Amino acid sequence: MTLAQIKSFEKYDTLLILNETEDSVEDREVISFNLSRFYNQYPDDPLDLITAVGADTIRNDLQENRPMIDRSRYLDLVISPVIGGAHVAAGTNYKAHGDEVEIDHVFLFPKFSEPTPHIARISAKPDTLMDYEIELCARFDRDISSKREFEQSVKGIFLCGDYTDRATLLRKIDVDDVTSGRGFTDAKSGVNRFPVGPYTVVPNDWVSFLDNVEMKLWVNGALRQDAKGDEMIDKLDDIVFNSLAQGQELRWTRDDVRIPLLQNASINKGQVVLTGTPEGVVFRKPSTSFKVMNGAEWFFTFSFLSSAPINYVIEEYIAEEKMMNKYLQPGDNVRMQASYLGEIWVSVVN
Repeated sequence: MTLAQIKSFEKYDTLLILNETEDSVEDREVISFNLSRFYNQYPDDPLDLITAVGADTIRNDLQENRPMIDRSRYLDLVISPVIGGAHVAAGTNYKAHGDEVEIDHVFLFPKFSEPTPHIARISAKPDTLMDYEIELCARFDRDISSKREFEQSVKGIFLCGDYTDRATLLRKIDVDDVTSGRGFTDAKSGVNRFPVGPYTVVPNDWVSFLDNVEMKLWVNGALRQDAKGDEMIDKLDDIVFNSLAQGQELRWTRDDVRIPLLQNASINKGQVVLTGTPEGVVFRKPSTSFKVMNGAEWFFTFSFLSSAPINYVIEEYIAEEKMMNKYLQPGDNVRMQASYLGEIWVSVVN
């Protein structure tokens, strides 16, 4: 079941999406059945309507009331406002992506960012190295604190973007233990770094559905990322159960303060699980030696240096990366698309 929402008189109508025209984005229409008006229920989260009414009831009522099908403008669809600002993310959960950034383990980290709609902007200021990531995301109709609750939950799958300031990551990362996730929270949290697609799919079989979703990302029309969900190393349940197992450890930091992965020993209703990005990002792990200090040849190994020369080398590397303009620049356009889950358009601004 594919769901979306439109705002109507300060309330949110939940739509069951039946089809989408292939017109340009400005003229695109969505053919839908308005579940909120039919059942007189207007929850902030469309998953609540599915839970309250039942998927089988909705399917039966749709067959008997097809004349009530109508059309909406694609650009009028909005994200669910119940998605909060604290999320759980998996890093290097696709082998090819792990290979390109030279990290060979899946790891978790908290991400703090309010969602933005599928037509969004992101700032790439001169002091950042802004990178893109396309991801498949999930949220649930209840708090998840056990395997049983996960299995019984209604699962909503949707498309999202995870944007990262690699300059902040390089300054904050724990080079002795990259998979601790330190630095990733600071680099990936913030305003407009979490665009969300227009559709939430409640699959009959979440494993099969995720395996068959293909996602693609383009920058200025050039294809950068292209993968299917079956390439994930850890599946959604693995990420959830690992999050619950590690959630209260103070392994992560935000603004140099140690924090847990989960605030309440559970993945809260509306909290999002980001399942990781495939290969094709801009970032590459810096080598352990650089040419610095006025052109002289100096070789540094991160593990044996005091913080001052390490910081110097990192700043030199960041400066070189900025000069190459490899990362997102103001004026760039990013398009993300996933089968069944719609599209996201992000304009890069200063």
